[in-house]
Amino acid sequence: MPPTTPKAVGLLTFPCRVALGAMFVFAGILKLGEPQAFADAIKGFKIFTGEREFMIPLMSFVLPWTEIIAGSMLVLGLWARGAAGVIVAMLLAFIAGVISVILRGIDTKCSCFGDIEWPCTGGVGWCQVVRNMIMIGLALPVFIWGPGPLALDRESKA
Repeated sequence: MPPTTPKAVGLLTFPCRVALGAMFVFAGILKLGEPQAFADAIKGFKIFTGEREFMIPLMSFVLPWTEIIAGSMLVLGLWARGAAGVIVAMLLAFIAGVISVILRGIDTKCSCFGDIEWPCTGGVGWCQVVRNMIMIGLALPVFIWGPGPLALDRESKA
């Protein structure tokens, strides 16, 4: 953490980093536990159609592992800014996908957290957009100010 960053800001980044990282590890593990269900959820968004349908199995494998790796990096505080940046990029892509589904009137499930539908229940809707915006809000302090205390990549003061 740069010396000009107030200690309170550093203390804010720690719970944001750990909570968001744990959520992404959890979500990724749930998706890997049921890869076909996640592939079906991706297909339900009707983004990868026709010639791009080959992307569905690829995304159903790559996204969970990206979530697990980036989430683990956040929890550990290793390359935390980069991990937060990856998570923000994924969340923005997820928001775009959800808004696309809403605007096209597609009735589908999110499967963002497997079968767990908390706090968003039912089909894809504005709740997922708000949830993802809140998660971006957790990632931004880490991206801007660094990992905070108890991080593996924290600057030493020696």
